[in-house]
Amino acid sequence: MNGMRNAGRGFTLVEVLVALIIVALGSAAMLSALASSARAAERIRERMIAGFVAMNRLTETRLEPEFPGVGRREGEIEMGGSRWAWQEEVVRTPIEGVLQITVRVRGNDPTTPGRTSAVSAQAGWLVTIAGARGTAVSADPLLDRLWDSAQRSPP
Repeated sequence: MNGMRNAGRGFTLVEVLVALIIVALGSAAMLSALASSARAAERIRERMIAGFVAMNRLTETRLEPEFPGVGRREGEIEMGGSRWAWQEEVVRTPIEGVLQITVRVRGNDPTTPGRTSAVSAQAGWLVTIAGARGTAVSADPLLDRLWDSAQRSPP
């Protein structure tokens, strides 16, 4: 009768240890997933800001009163609390009067995540965006004074 009373009292030491091991493994997996999500969110943030820098540079080039010169220009800018290096390459296209503008952006200082990330180390640039500018891009240059002024001095 005494043996039956002890059997229903609780868990054995082995059962408690197995349960603790399962909880520890589950917690470790959860922490790993959270860390991975945080790294992914940071990579998305740095690519988003680099994309903003590239689009801003492309827009500035398109809005200049004169056509950009063929060749490569480089510079840097601060955005999102970090420094970003940009490289702009302007080349002629097979379409007469149209230039292709390619802008590349990466982090430019040690505190910028884009400079040390695995993506940046492999590819060199976080973001590459291409656009065009030319007399054949606008359907009616008289509707837009910028295109009209650009048409007076084609590449």
